[in-house]
Amino acid sequence: MAFAQERNSQLAYRYYRDKEYEAASGIFNELYQTSKSKSYFSYYISCLLKLGNYSIAEKAVKKEIRRYPDDRIFQVELGYVYKTAGEDEKSEKQYKKTIESIIPVEREFITVANALRGKGEHQLAIETYEKGRQVLKQEHLFHFEIANILLSQRNFNQMLDEYMIALSVDPTKRQQIQNQIQSTLSQNINSDLNLLLKSKLLLQVQNKKNNLVYKELLLWYYIQKKQFNLAFAQAQSIDLIQNNEGENLIYLAHAANTNQDYLTAQQCFKLVIEKGQNSKFYNAARIGELESIHLGLENKYDVTSSEWQLLSEKYRAYFEDPSNKNLTSNTRIRFANLTAFKLNDTETALNFLKTSLESRSINHNDRANLKLELADITLLADRKWDAILLYSQIEKNFKNNPIGYEAKLKKARVSFYLGEFDWAKAQLDVLKGSTSKLIANDALELSQLISDNTSLDSTYSAMKSYAEAEFLVYQGKTSLALLKLNAFFKAFPGHSLSDEVHYKTYEIYNSKHQYEEAIEELENIIENHPYESLAAKALFKQAELFDFSGNKEKSGANYKKILVDYPESIYSVEARNRFTMMRNKAL
Repeated sequence: MAFAQERNSQLAYRYYRDKEYEAASGIFNELYQTSKSKSYFSYYISCLLKLGNYSIAEKAVKKEIRRYPDDRIFQVELGYVYKTAGEDEKSEKQYKKTIESIIPVEREFITVANALRGKGEHQLAIETYEKGRQVLKQEHLFHFEIANILLSQRNFNQMLDEYMIALSVDPTKRQQIQNQIQSTLSQNINSDLNLLLKSKLLLQVQNKKNNLVYKELLLWYYIQKKQFNLAFAQAQSIDLIQNNEGENLIYLAHAANTNQDYLTAQQCFKLVIEKGQNSKFYNAARIGELESIHLGLENKYDVTSSEWQLLSEKYRAYFEDPSNKNLTSNTRIRFANLTAFKLNDTETALNFLKTSLESRSINHNDRANLKLELADITLLADRKWDAILLYSQIEKNFKNNPIGYEAKLKKARVSFYLGEFDWAKAQLDVLKGSTSKLIANDALELSQLISDNTSLDSTYSAMKSYAEAEFLVYQGKTSLALLKLNAFFKAFPGHSLSDEVHYKTYEIYNSKHQYEEAIEELENIIENHPYESLAAKALFKQAELFDFSGNKEKSGANYKKILVDYPESIYSVEARNRFTMMRNKAL
């Protein structure tokens, strides 16, 4: 029986989709008579209306009303029959009668309003909810339901008014409202909702005495719009009202850090630190401040050694503070990396990491990360075989694990620096199947570099020269690296590695902010090595430099050339996006 009903149901829906309403109506009627499902009845009436059988539809609905006088779904259906038949006056009268007859039960108003929405009668659905508020004498009801209807009508102004009232009645609904607004904002292409939301929230904050929930929503809004300076003022205000030890400030700081507004992040962390050690966020703020300053310096145009030294002293002060019992491995790694790579004090960094590894409180994964940093700095100190040993230990202890793969990749790179290209390639080829896409891609790139440029050179002398230059770059000895790279062309004229040498030279100049020289190196690849794999990449990077220097015309020309000459390149999609954006701005 159930199987037969399911089969008939599918058949009826198929007839309906195919606009075979005559056949569908009979099956839907039979299904309704058997199951009493209102969905089948609604489809049955819809079929009759599609066929123009208005009187039959009216009789069918009235029959159900007589059978179920308290079920207002059928009464709404009758109003819909009149409306479809063109009898608007009778339809409006029927709808009004239905709304007036609703018994004073919250669920009943929701049922009728939903039925009206289903028939496209959105305004009447709103009136139903408003009637429910009056009858039930509960003005706080149905704000979400009305807001959802207004949203479907793109009536953002009144929708937000309903949300503002809902918040005043029940502030715990903030997250729910926030989620709904977030969803709506993502669909609002013209951004008119943005301005409305901001103005209404500012109005509520200024005019309401108990305005905390509106401040919290405004803080969220500013963070969404990446207006962190305005968000900072709100977070401060909320913190003063709630005295919650800086929770909102910490949240804002992390959001600002993620979006590279390091100044705002540091202001937030500083305020929390000033609350003292009794604040439960004190340690998080200390760590966060160090991290934010570190990231800020790494992204700064020109950083002096003294700036890194000042940060180093802040790290030391943090480590020496006896109240900081649980030092994170990431903070230790940051300090060691700074000491070795920025201040060129590898021995201090190595001793610090070795001491850190002696701590019994460090878990297995953190110990591996510390040891990985120890290996990196050991390599920086030009103790390649010691570094290989450390990488091998990590790889052995973390097989089939991302950190194990990373150690194996770094070990292969050390073999590359040593000129052991066959051994390096063998390890890299294993890593090409790594579950980590980033590691697999890096392994593939280096393996390809070796295979493409050693097949015709049995002595590997050119590749050894290039590998030595790469190691100098790793050590931060960029001036020596440039000398070695420039000497490459005299020693190995016309070698297949030439484009790679030019690209490595570009990377050095770019890191030194010597953009004219960087552009020239890329131009050499574009002009002299157009069929090499680096050509599209060179065009893209050069376009970014042109854009940075304000030469939009040349930048656009490069993006266009990628689309025309290298349509299969991984850079073609982004090149198309940027070219289109530049063209639209020019119109």
